[in-house]
Amino acid sequence: LSLAALLQSGALPNLSRLELADNGLLLLPAGMFTALPALRQLDLSNNSLVGLRNVSFQGLGQLQSLNLSDNSLGVLRNSTLAQFRSLPALRHIVLGHNAWVCDCAIEDLVAWLKESDQVEGKEALTCASPDKMLGKALLKINGSDLNCSVPTDLPSQLQTSYVFLGIVLALIGAIFLLVLYLNRKGIKKWMHNIRDACRDHMEGYHYRYEINADPRLTNLSSNSDV
Repeated sequence: LSLAALLQSGALPNLSRLELADNGLLLLPAGMFTALPALRQLDLSNNSLVGLRNVSFQGLGQLQSLNLSDNSLGVLRNSTLAQFRSLPALRHIVLGHNAWVCDCAIEDLVAWLKESDQVEGKEALTCASPDKMLGKALLKINGSDLNCSVPTDLPSQLQTSYVFLGIVLALIGAIFLLVLYLNRKGIKKWMHNIRDACRDHMEGYHYRYEINADPRLTNLSSNSDV
């Protein structure tokens, strides 16, 4: 981390060659090389690097050689490959003796290897896993070897979901109507009871209104109470 801090500090703007081989590195701190504009050769070989996801090579416009051999890299992501493409002077990339995992995630790397002239000895790069792909050359991998499932079209998925939802709602509605039909007598009686209760309430309100509206009835009611 102290070395990373030194490189990031901008104290070495004229550094042209950086060798970090044989250091047992697992990961590289983010932005470790961003303050090295004059860097031409970067050697990261014979470490234990498992990925370059957080590593930025942006700003290394003069970088010509990058050695990543003899590490534990399983795949290079599209973001890393895009950085390699964007470096105009980078013409020598060494990727040999890594633990390439040949599953669906390696498709971008294989496509880049087939079109790129930056990688030295790319014909010798082979799969380390899974067992069925062990020893197979990366340049000879095709879609059928990886057996990647094709994602279903999203509109089709939505249409299927809507159909299923409609069936469920129709079933719930049918059950509700069946329950109503089986209990039609009880429901009818319940509705009659509600109607009678409402009518009694309304008659009571109407009677009170007539008493309050007629002073004679009001006096009569008061006398009756006395």
